[in-house]
Amino acid sequence: MTAARGRLASAALAAALLGGVAAPVTILAPVAAAHSVLLSTDPADGAALDAAPDRVVLTFNEDINQTFASVAVTSGDDRTNLVVGEPVVVGAEVTAALDGLADGSYTVGFRVTSADGHVISGSSGFTVAAAPGAAAPGAAATSGAPATDAAATADPAATDEQAAETSEETSSGIDPALWVVGGLAVLLIGGALVLLRRGK
Repeated sequence: MTAARGRLASAALAAALLGGVAAPVTILAPVAAAHSVLLSTDPADGAALDAAPDRVVLTFNEDINQTFASVAVTSGDDRTNLVVGEPVVVGAEVTAALDGLADGSYTVGFRVTSADGHVISGSSGFTVAAAPGAAAPGAAATSGAPATDAAATADPAATDEQAAETSEETSSGIDPALWVVGGLAVLLIGGALVLLRRGK
C-alpha cells in the first residue's frame, strides 16, 4: 500500500509540474506574437517601375497612431525627403504623397507607432525607369527636365547600396521570456521524471 501511494503521489506531483509549465507558455505566447508588423508596401520592395508613382502606401497588421507616423522617400545620396505634406493614416494603412519623381532609385524609410504603443521602423526600395523611347508620364511637365534614358539608371552600385540599406522591423525576434519559460519547463519535467522513478 505504501509503495502504491508513493507512486500515486509522484504521478500527481509530475502532473502538477507539467500543468504549471503549460500555463505561463499559454499566457506568454500571445503576448510575444502581438507586436505590429509591416505586411506590404506599394510600390513593392525592389519593384522596377516604368512610371513614377504618385504615392507610397504602407500596410500593417494593426491600426497605426496618426500622431506618430513618419515616412521619407529619398534618392541616392540626396537625403531630401520627397514626400509631399504629412502622411495620412487610415486604420492600418499609411499613405505618403509624392510629386514628380525623376528616373532613378529611391529608398522609402518609415517609423510609425501602432495603437498599442509599439514602434515599427524599417525601409524598402524601388526604381523608376521610363521605357526606351518613352517619357515617364508627367515627369517632364512637373520637374521641367526631360526624361532620361532607362540605361542611365541601371547603376549596379546604386542597387547594391539600396539593398544594403533595406532592413526589415524590427520585432521579428523571439521574446526572451519564452526562453526563460522553456528552461524552467526542462528543469521541471526532469524533476518530475526523477520523482516518478523513485515512486516505482
